[in-house]
Amino acid sequence: MDEIDTQILSLLRANGRASFASIGEQVGLSPHGTADRVRRLERSGVISGYTAKVDPGRVGRAVDALVDVRLLPATDPDQFERLVAGLPAVTELVFLTGRFDYQLRVACKDAEDLDQTVRTVRREGGVAATETRIVMRSASFEQPA
Repeated sequence: MDEIDTQILSLLRANGRASFASIGEQVGLSPHGTADRVRRLERSGVISGYTAKVDPGRVGRAVDALVDVRLLPATDPDQFERLVAGLPAVTELVFLTGRFDYQLRVACKDAEDLDQTVRTVRREGGVAATETRIVMRSASFEQPA
């Protein structure tokens, strides 16, 4: 991977739908040369996929929250992960070190939906403790390649 690959990755992070011609113009390559590099980055696993960013508030899920979860010692983590993967409000699951075992990011319809989601996790997930924080504002930042 060289500096041009790094620039290509940066441009794709900003706009995953950018054309090869547009990217090539910005990095000094032909569209064909850019396409070859992008395909090589895909084959090598550096680029693992493309996604659409969805604003949860615009699809009726305006309450964004983080739920820290500590499992009971006897809880099977695989079963817990399967449970939360099936909950409509859960958008992200992170396995952690430290005081809590997991952090869930949830996008809920309203406070009642958040309450029901947390109650379901507690009741059915083999959970010892949770701590919930409502997100007031968030921002995503481009990661260096």
